[in-house]
Amino acid sequence: MKWEDVCQAFPEQWVLIEAIRAHTNEKSERILDERAPLKKFSNSPDAMKAYQEIHRDDPTREL
Repeated sequence: MKWEDVCQAFPEQWVLIEAIRAHTNEKSERILDERAPLKKFSNSPDAMKAYQEIHRDDPTREL
């Protein structure tokens, strides 16, 4: 999904996303070309908790 698609599909919500395709530009910024929504949340603490759990289980995933 493109960022615009995520915003349209999940308005006014927190969304945990995973990078499907990404690259680093000449300024060393990480650019997400394609992303997949993993889960939606109504608040940031719940989203952060889910992020921490997934990252702890597999730190190689680009969330």
